[in-house]
Amino acid sequence: MSEETSSAKYEIMVLLVPDLGEKGTEDSLNEVRDLIKENGGEIYHEDIWGVRDLAYVIRKQERGYYAVFNFEMDPLKLHELNQPLTLQNEVLRYLVTKTAHNYELKSLEEYEEEAKKEEEELEKKKQEKEAAKDAPRKVVKKEVKKEAPKKEEPKKVVKKEAPKKEEKAEEVEEKVVEEAPKEVTKEDAKEAAKKLDEVDEKLKSIIDDPDISL
Repeated sequence: MSEETSSAKYEIMVLLVPDLGEKGTEDSLNEVRDLIKENGGEIYHEDIWGVRDLAYVIRKQERGYYAVFNFEMDPLKLHELNQPLTLQNEVLRYLVTKTAHNYELKSLEEYEEEAKKEEEELEKKKQEKEAAKDAPRKVVKKEVKKEAPKKEEPKKVVKKEAPKKEEKAEEVEEKVVEEAPKEVTKEDAKEAAKKLDEVDEKLKSIIDDPDISL
């Protein structure tokens, strides 16, 4: 790379034939490394995935050996990789993508760990949702506190005390005194005798009256 400003960051995924063996696989990977370096590229990260199942059959192969290389290269030199990689028989497929300068590098293990955590979180949320759905609904009853009836204070009964015997005796004495006849004086006797004489005279005049027949 003559000028850093003229380079860009790329990522290439290479898919090799799975039955090359350890040495044959390493030789094929070295050819890819050398091709990048020969065209002014600089590899700064590698992530070897190993043999994995393919999404679909490629050249009668159901499995492939995966390897990922991150490198910097002049964009004008990028096309120099296409022909050699296409002619290399050990290479089933390859894919080159441009990455940003702040691209965060992650290994396959890190991607798998993140995917596993996300799957666990989704499963947990699913179980919580199902548990909440199956759980019986709780009916919250509002307790109404009934106030105890107030105790009525007993009415005060004022007992009238019976008069004492002495008081009764005094009342009887007073009544007796009131009802007792007055003493007859001499003047009263004279007055009564006078009234009797007047009555006698009237009777006598009636008897002596010649017009009255008895």
